[in-house]
Amino acid sequence: MEIASSTKQRAELLLALQRHGVDSLSFTASESSMLHWVDVATEAHVAYVDTGSAWVAVGAPPTSRAYRGKAARNFIHAAHAASRDACFFGTETLASRDLASFLIGMQPVIRPREWLAAQSRHFREQLRRAKAKGVHVRRVDSRDLREGSPLRSELERCAAEWLDVRHMEPMGFVVALELFHHPEEHRYFVAELDGVVVEFLSAVPIFGRHGWLVEDVIRTSTAPNGTSELLLDALVGDVVESSDMVTLGVSPLTSQVAWPLRVARIIMRPLFDFEGLYAFRRRLHPTLWEPVYLTYPRAESPWPHLLEALRAFARGSLLRFGTRSILRQPSGPPWLLALPLLPWCLSLGALVVAGHASLLGFSSAQLAAWVVFDSVLATALYRAALHPRFANLCAVASVAAIDAAFSIHHCVTVGWGMGAETLLRAAAVAGPFCGTVVLLWACHRSQAQRSSGRRGRSANSARESGLLVSKSPP
Repeated sequence: MEIASSTKQRAELLLALQRHGVDSLSFTASESSMLHWVDVATEAHVAYVDTGSAWVAVGAPPTSRAYRGKAARNFIHAAHAASRDACFFGTETLASRDLASFLIGMQPVIRPREWLAAQSRHFREQLRRAKAKGVHVRRVDSRDLREGSPLRSELERCAAEWLDVRHMEPMGFVVALELFHHPEEHRYFVAELDGVVVEFLSAVPIFGRHGWLVEDVIRTSTAPNGTSELLLDALVGDVVESSDMVTLGVSPLTSQVAWPLRVARIIMRPLFDFEGLYAFRRRLHPTLWEPVYLTYPRAESPWPHLLEALRAFARGSLLRFGTRSILRQPSGPPWLLALPLLPWCLSLGALVVAGHASLLGFSSAQLAAWVVFDSVLATALYRAALHPRFANLCAVASVAAIDAAFSIHHCVTVGWGMGAETLLRAAAVAGPFCGTVVLLWACHRSQAQRSSGRRGRSANSARESGLLVSKSPP
């Protein structure tokens, strides 16, 4: 097991990808953060991330179709020998009697000739708007992006600005931001306004399908509406004579994914608008949609492997990643407070039905009214998370403060009780009090970001960010 960033290993891996890389994410295996495993028997070069308990590989092993299943099994055996589980993320063609595939999303595929001939009116209008604003798009040769060059410095400035306004914690694995790995293999396009770069796109090859993956779209807050569409149109037009397909990467948790993922899609909407991303890409009218899978040993459950894939993206602890992501964005605190209110309301409702309202010092009617109040508050918190404007956050903070004041007054009046009564009443006071403090902090953070002009389009949802692709989540 060695890091795949040495010159020789990266060259060998790139050669394997050029011969056998068929998955859309296959080129991301060449990035410097990947580890490298070689199967002598099948000549497969597998790039992966070691989470500490699993090896999570990128796509199917790049080898001939006849040996792909064998290479996957050998990789799994090697992982087990190292006391690790193993799975393959982002597969499209990996099939074997010993392996199972778990749907994680769909990717839009554009057939260049068909798509250019049948662009929607909405898309053409977006192109017109960007051009009317004076946006100019051009392709950039990789030689113009050598280290220290003016254009490269400008693109790095744009990337730094984009990272600064993102509310999600930076991620790793196939979404690590590496703009200039094997630059000679990329196609770079920049959008300029008055001679200044406002957005740029990089696409990487899918060698085995004569196609391209839109890997990164980095935009600044000054990019006019339609700039992303203008860049995509330029890419498709540039490859129309030489390529069979262009894809924007997987739209996660779309289509008929397992029901827990559909529930997660709804719950997670304030933090990542999966449906908004899918809707945006659907409006581009791609030629077709293709499934993308997580592949794992058939005898095992998919859920631990999905968890390991998430750990690969989080670059370690999911708890640390989630906490930082929640605290970085105004949507996070109200969303985090809304989640426990649902089981809390159900618990209080159960006390009403069971006739145990006295545990909290209420009559049944009073406790039922409190259940209704907290249910309304939970709904308001979720809506504030969807639209984390300063006024919305202040409103829910005020309601939470009223709830906290009432809870404290009530417990002081009726007493704290004993045993279970004390625990329930302490929770009834601590919840709204802590919630008020957290929401006031969210109000402060929202106002600070508003004052500093950090309310750009790349804030926290797909519908605000235009072309969000596999390498550029919001």
